[in-house]
Amino acid sequence: MQKNVTLRNLLDREGLIVAPGCHDAFGAKIIEHVGFKVAYMTGNGTSASLIGKPDLGLITASEMAIHARGIVSAVNIPLICDCDNGYGGVNNVIRSVEEYEAAGVSAIHIEDQGLPKKCAALGDINFITKDELTEKIRAAVHARKDKNFSIIARTDCRSALGLKEAISRGQACAKAGADIVYIELLESIEEMKEVVRSIDAPVMFDMLEHFRMPYINVKELENIGYKLVVFPLSTTLTYAKSTLDLMTSLKETGTTEAFLDKMLSLKEYEHLLGYDLIEQRELAIQKQY
Repeated sequence: MQKNVTLRNLLDREGLIVAPGCHDAFGAKIIEHVGFKVAYMTGNGTSASLIGKPDLGLITASEMAIHARGIVSAVNIPLICDCDNGYGGVNNVIRSVEEYEAAGVSAIHIEDQGLPKKCAALGDINFITKDELTEKIRAAVHARKDKNFSIIARTDCRSALGLKEAISRGQACAKAGADIVYIELLESIEEMKEVVRSIDAPVMFDMLEHFRMPYINVKELENIGYKLVVFPLSTTLTYAKSTLDLMTSLKETGTTEAFLDKMLSLKEYEHLLGYDLIEQRELAIQKQY
């Protein structure tokens, strides 16, 4: 629960919260190591990492919660998680909140996609109604045991239903008790400014590389008025590209020598994993006897 309080305090302070994405515990440890205060567990990247499949709603709530628990246990910073559409109706939303909260997650976002669900960037999405979305958000708020466990309401409807409807859904979710509102797939900086002006709640932005939005520095996002930004696939896309290049080179040349300068040393790797601290702890325990 202390991590929930930490995230809540960050939300209450001035300034933008930057939460880089990760698909595993090692990625989260690196995020923490370099000094970020919050990490984000990507649903898309988790689907790729756990089952090697695209983000088409194939990962279950239980698989996501179990995976999140491992990440939470590896770091001392709050973790925000993708919760898709709550994995079903209102009762599924309630159970999902219970599972994520029990796993030690500090915040989840719930979206307005119907079935079949898939990554919003792929297009051709089915949507539930605004009333159904707000009902899910109210259920999530009611289900949490800790009031500092944050509920993020997400709408993916900008491209299909228009900006006006997306903002209307965001406003309704804020009234329903969402702690943060997340409008996906915005198409310009002016749209971003309009969203921030129109919604009476902290607003979240998703910085997705190689997509329609131009790259924006976090300082610019803060100046626009955003409270939280996640970089959901940055580490996953980098991992995929670097691993693909490494394996291609190994296949062609029979050696990894060309990539040695891109690798951590074994000592650096073990340090990131906390080997030094574990060794110190073992020595301290041995001295007691």
